[in-house]
Amino acid sequence: MLIPICSFKKQLLPLLPCCIRENKMGHQQLYWRRPRKFGQGSRSCRVCSNRHGLIRKYGLSMCRQCFHQYAKDVGFVKLD
Repeated sequence: MLIPICSFKKQLLPLLPCCIRENKMGHQQLYWRRPRKFGQGSRSCRVCSNRHGLIRKYGLSMCRQCFHQYAKDVGFVKLD
């Protein structure tokens, strides 16, 4: 005897966890669920919190745009 798929799903629905049953957990909630201890997602610019174009050399941890803006204040000199 074959059971229709729609009645089969109705039978399994009470057995599923509520987060799957109601589909409340979106992609962003699942994506940011684990801690970021290493990798590009764990580091950000100390000035603007940007994660792209990060300069980590000498412990700067600044994005390239902020470094261009604050290079003289930090002590860097542009050579000819």
